[in-house]
Amino acid sequence: MSAEILNSIKENLMKGKANDVKALCEEAVKQKIPVGTILSEGLIAAMAIIGEKFKNNQVYVPEVLIAARAMNSGMAVL
Repeated sequence: MSAEILNSIKENLMKGKANDVKALCEEAVKQKIPVGTILSEGLIAAMAIIGEKFKNNQVYVPEVLIAARAMNSGMAVL
């Protein structure tokens, strides 16, 4: 179950869905998934993918900023 939530966090963060990321992070914390795991396997992993896509010109600055806003909403929970 924890892998599903972490994947959902990654997917929603890459789409820039800040409210969904926040709700998923809250759910992950309720399920006692370690905060470090949520951070590294969810939030940071998604930003690494966004960074790679940016480097390869697959996404641009607005998409990166939207993803960063979604990450901030998840970080506020953690």
